[in-house]
Amino acid sequence: MANDFSQVEAFAGLDEAGLQALQDATEPIAVKGGDYLVRYGEEADTLYLVSTGRFYVQLSNGRVVAEIGAGEPVGELAFFSGGVRTADVRASRDSTVYRLTRAAYDSVVSTYPGIADSILSTVSARLAIATRSARAMEAKPGKVVALIPAAGAPLPEGFAERLCAALARYDEPRMVTVADKPDGVSADSEGFGRWLGELERSARRTILVAGGDEQWDRAIARNSDDLIIVAPLFEEECGRSDLEDYAIPLFLRANRTLLLWREHERQEIVGSGRWLDSRNVKLHHHVPLDSDAAFARVGRFLAGRANGVVLAGGGALGCAHVGVMQALLENDIPIDFYGGTSAGAAMGGALAQGLTPEQTIEQMQDMFIVKKAMKRVTVPVHSILDPRVFDEQLELRYSNKDIADLPYNFFGVSTNLSTNSVYVHRRGPLWHAVRASGSLPTILPPFITKEGDILVDGGVLDNIPVMIMREAKAGPNVVVSLRSDAGEEWRLDTKYSSLRSRGKLLADIIFRRKPKHDFPSIVEIMSRSMVVSSASVVRDSLSQADVLLLPPIPETMKILDWHLGRDLSETARTYTTQRIIEHEALAEMKDAGSA
Repeated sequence: MANDFSQVEAFAGLDEAGLQALQDATEPIAVKGGDYLVRYGEEADTLYLVSTGRFYVQLSNGRVVAEIGAGEPVGELAFFSGGVRTADVRASRDSTVYRLTRAAYDSVVSTYPGIADSILSTVSARLAIATRSARAMEAKPGKVVALIPAAGAPLPEGFAERLCAALARYDEPRMVTVADKPDGVSADSEGFGRWLGELERSARRTILVAGGDEQWDRAIARNSDDLIIVAPLFEEECGRSDLEDYAIPLFLRANRTLLLWREHERQEIVGSGRWLDSRNVKLHHHVPLDSDAAFARVGRFLAGRANGVVLAGGGALGCAHVGVMQALLENDIPIDFYGGTSAGAAMGGALAQGLTPEQTIEQMQDMFIVKKAMKRVTVPVHSILDPRVFDEQLELRYSNKDIADLPYNFFGVSTNLSTNSVYVHRRGPLWHAVRASGSLPTILPPFITKEGDILVDGGVLDNIPVMIMREAKAGPNVVVSLRSDAGEEWRLDTKYSSLRSRGKLLADIIFRRKPKHDFPSIVEIMSRSMVVSSASVVRDSLSQADVLLLPPIPETMKILDWHLGRDLSETARTYTTQRIIEHEALAEMKDAGSA
């Protein structure tokens, strides 16, 4: 016990006598996984120290803001301020804590006043950190993971072993099954928790595999940080099993993952939603059993090494995204998660479907140059452009396939005018997400969801959604920013007096004459206005990039210049290839199996 206290920063300076006094003043208590240690609004008359296990701190609005592990105190801020608890603290697995009441604290401090000084110094430091931090926690993989089957179906033969082997390319996992449990140790006993604690200290990551023994299966669920549910995609019965009913409520949504397996990669992915609807997981992954690459991808997610790309909006300038992604893939840097706004959502969504970069560029060329998807002007009541050809092309090429059925993880970002907030597309038809994310205000009509929400271009609020990606997964993110995001000043060599009259505009349109003076167009003004409105978000997003890429874009290129898209893509590919050579962080993102 004294040794436990010596590992706590607040008590690190105490001598043996002080540590022994603390030991005598505390009482050990066991907390089952899923149980609350502290509840919001309770009187803060007790200080706790975590000996084994893990807890999370959740605000009254449901946001999780911290995790607390072995050797860390719980509730010290409210304890010393004399107030009430400001958050819930819940065990994420079976844990042991030591309880120090206020009366016991007062007694021991009267003899060893240095204890109070040490604790209060740490409290002050924590309070300063808490004051500076306003965001929810970024994604972080758990050290102990429970692997259980869905709907009572067995795990495929060798599945757990292949998963651990994939994780071993990036981490040092240890797989534990019911056969490894020591004789005489009951899964419901405190000794079981101590045994698992010893296993946790002996490996960087521990995978606890369900084995059909109810006591064991429930115990590993209570003693894990993360829950992985393994489901057969095409199995007709997809209802939750008794084990799932027990395990799922023990975990926050952020700590639940679903793996949907199928026999062959060539099989079309359909029906993912029926598995997702009743399990409310944060992420799901498709794992064909004949694909080592799919297992490697899941291994990166489990290790906190999944590679993301975050792609900015910018119309035709977004063709640079395709060249960037082509260079990454050609240089053995796998992309595990695609996310973007507007053109970034379109390009990322295409590759998340499984298209190659070349197919993506060909698709864009055909849509905007051959089919002239954004060339038809309409009566300017809802928008300037008639979206019908554009919508037809999007539905043809992106289809009504549910985003959940894509082989790679993807999100697109829109702006919700109904709620004045960012709207993140993770489910529903892919073409709806691409259409909504690219609904440039006044240029195209907004997209209306089945719930009646009015969605416009995501660039209005978040043109580079890095934080959405960081909250979704752990691991490095490549951020691709386009010229309009760089924050450079925009000036033209023209005068206000050069603004054309209605007659002159009509004549120039009829005779296809180019104006002498380059006065800003509606499209340019709207595009630039969106960047201005989200400028502070853009600056913050760029600072959050693990790797920031700024592919060179011709100064004269505009957001509807799709005819320049292929050349821009090739320029971006060359630029990125050179950056991979020069940038150490990019080199570290390479597939461990191909290094």
